[in-house]
Amino acid sequence: MRLCVEFSSAAPVALPWDYPHHLHGMLVQAILEARPQLDKLLHGQGFQVEGHRYRLLTASWLFAERFYRTPESLVFVPPIRWWVSSPLSALMEALSVTLLVKPERRLAAALLMVSTVRVEPMVAFEGQAALFRTISPIVVSTVELRPDGKRYRRFLSPEDAAFWRNLEQNLRRKAQGLYGDGQQFGPLAFRTVTPGRSRLVTVQGTNVRGWELEFWIWGDPVLIALGYEAGFGERNQQCFGMVRLLRTGKPPAELEQHEPGAEEAPSSP
Repeated sequence: MRLCVEFSSAAPVALPWDYPHHLHGMLVQAILEARPQLDKLLHGQGFQVEGHRYRLLTASWLFAERFYRTPESLVFVPPIRWWVSSPLSALMEALSVTLLVKPERRLAAALLMVSTVRVEPMVAFEGQAALFRTISPIVVSTVELRPDGKRYRRFLSPEDAAFWRNLEQNLRRKAQGLYGDGQQFGPLAFRTVTPGRSRLVTVQGTNVRGWELEFWIWGDPVLIALGYEAGFGERNQQCFGMVRLLRTGKPPAELEQHEPGAEEAPSSP
């Protein structure tokens, strides 16, 4: 279930550069205002698979018809749109209730008013490739060892084949957590359309690097739908990894030539 939320304000809205961190806080707070019992899902175990925890909730960054930058902030000219999605209807229903009953919401130092909450139609991916564009950057990382033996987290680029392998593994673990171990899922193939744009954001004191890009995905429709609803990559609840569907249809020629699951790394034209 995907929601499009539109905010209004009497004046342009100035937000700090790390506003996605505040957006995440507003999202979780709004859900828990309506259903406090969901705290275990949002702050506790969530869906735990192979030592990884998934909340199955994602959100976009903010979009406006016009915005501009200052040295201290990003300034959005209303109306401002925000998308939130989850395959768990309880989360979206709770968010809808709060935003409709208590439309005045604080984001960092700004005061926003919810003007509309719209449910977006479901999409069927059966037998079709999907072209997606990120509306919040996709984060993919791996843990490596330094020469001194200490572990550190390295954020991967879409130019690295490991980015796409890890992205697919992440999606399969999410599916396992949601649907259980018994269901089998088919292979996937990815292909980037344009070179990605790197975005570095501070989240709770940690620098996180994500990527804005367009990409094709082809293969198992259940996995594609889950990525669309729950987000691709890591830190989805913190407003990363949400995509907009540009179109579905026949896979591009280069995908047809390489069956889903092939080891070849995606490339840009």
